[in-house]
Amino acid sequence: MNEKVFESAKLAQPVATGDYWQHLCYVSTWDAFLAQSVHEWSKVFRDGTKVKFGKPSGSYTPLGRVKGFPAYWNQWTFKVYPAFEINGLPNPNEVLNPNWDISYSLGPNSVSSRFIDDINQVYLHQPTANRIDIYNLGNGQRVGEIAHNAGEYFTSLAWVQPGQVAGLCKTSGKVMVMDYLSSPRVLVTGRIDPFKVAAYDSTFKLFFSIGTDHKTRVYCGELWPNGLSVPVFEPAIVYGLKGNRVRIRLTGQDGEPLSGWWVNWELEDVGSGIIGSLDKYGNLTDADGYASNLYIGPNDGSTGQCKIKARVVL
Repeated sequence: MNEKVFESAKLAQPVATGDYWQHLCYVSTWDAFLAQSVHEWSKVFRDGTKVKFGKPSGSYTPLGRVKGFPAYWNQWTFKVYPAFEINGLPNPNEVLNPNWDISYSLGPNSVSSRFIDDINQVYLHQPTANRIDIYNLGNGQRVGEIAHNAGEYFTSLAWVQPGQVAGLCKTSGKVMVMDYLSSPRVLVTGRIDPFKVAAYDSTFKLFFSIGTDHKTRVYCGELWPNGLSVPVFEPAIVYGLKGNRVRIRLTGQDGEPLSGWWVNWELEDVGSGIIGSLDKYGNLTDADGYASNLYIGPNDGSTGQCKIKARVVL
């Protein structure tokens, strides 16, 4: 699970009784979030402060866009309009898909989000709860897909960095960072607490949510280590004058493997001196969270014991 670094005491909830949040987008020029409910547009800050500034039009539905700005799909024109950078609201004077009408079946809704990259002419649509289809924004042709197998629609698709998008699942709290440009695939998986609406903060690399209890929560964008297994020899018997494979595994809070973390190795004297040597003193965990090394037994016939220690560099 991604580490929760903040939970607000303030409650960010719509003004009208019975109203509820439907969408949340990060607006980089504000360094805050635009929340849309049935009856209001509000600016929401990480600490839970909320400022209402307008009422949404029923014809506009927000979706994620490159560089940390929202965009809006219009259900009557089938066009996508950028947001004004100052107020985050639809700019009806500019169209991001002039040559292709995005039909009702391909447009965003409060259950299943969409994403538009007008710089690279890409549009992301969710046909199922396990797949994202990639469309050419210029001609509407399907050009690829991302098989993520989340088992749930992403209620938010938000820009992470060039060529990457974050998907957030409302019920399970699953979060995924995916490549949609160079080699479409899932890059990183994680989890936050279930939420009402959520978004990705592309400036500080954080996940942000408003829960069903109306509290705001902030999570690290990267998974943090929670468990490091003891070094294990494979096979268990250690021989002198040869390399003996030893490995550890790094996992997160839910037991998920953590890849790309630096592990330092060392031999520790436990009374008999340092016996033998290690092949390497630092390497990275692989896609399954494992880091391996070779312990090379002594070549001088010496006997005794020493300890192999592995530590994660945070």
